[in-house]
Amino acid sequence: MSTKQRIGYIWDYYKWHIIGAVIAVSVTASILHHFITYREPLLNVIMINGGNNAVSADNNGFNEFLSAYGYDPKISPIVCSSFYFPETDDAVQSAYLEQQALTAIIAAGDQDIFLGNGTVYENYCRQGALVDLSTILSPELLSAYEDSLIYADTGENAPYPCAIELSENPWLSQYGYTGTCRFGILTSFQNEEACKEFAEFLLTMQ
Repeated sequence: MSTKQRIGYIWDYYKWHIIGAVIAVSVTASILHHFITYREPLLNVIMINGGNNAVSADNNGFNEFLSAYGYDPKISPIVCSSFYFPETDDAVQSAYLEQQALTAIIAAGDQDIFLGNGTVYENYCRQGALVDLSTILSPELLSAYEDSLIYADTGENAPYPCAIELSENPWLSQYGYTGTCRFGILTSFQNEEACKEFAEFLLTMQ
């Protein structure tokens, strides 16, 4: 047989074997690439109701924080998830999928920083999803924002400061928070030291 005929013969009789082998090699290579290049995030951040600016770990804002505290973005990346919930009468219906996705990511755990505004943020405050900031932040830093503290009253314990309302913060403005934005730490936080450093970075930003 000619070379073309041989190739045709092999393809006719072994094409599914060849396709299966190619798929298996591709999947294996993809999995290996993921595990080889994966880096445990320094922080997992959730932002809701920001502007139209894309939020990603590559944004210069997060790199600014990482640089300020001596972290290498390639070794200690920050993973950020953004959601949008319009404050309108049809918000519940139009943002249903967003709400489901946000609920799932918070329920999965390993989330650290929670930034945003609106009724959705307030609901998570009331549900006790945010930690008592007095157990994480220094008394000096907390007292500096005494008039801007948001308290959670879950009905089980005394109300506690779960978030800080920031206004016209220059770092947050690049993410579309040109008005007010609340800063909190989720109860599922993994890296307390990095949470403290980010809080210090954000709250001392002038």
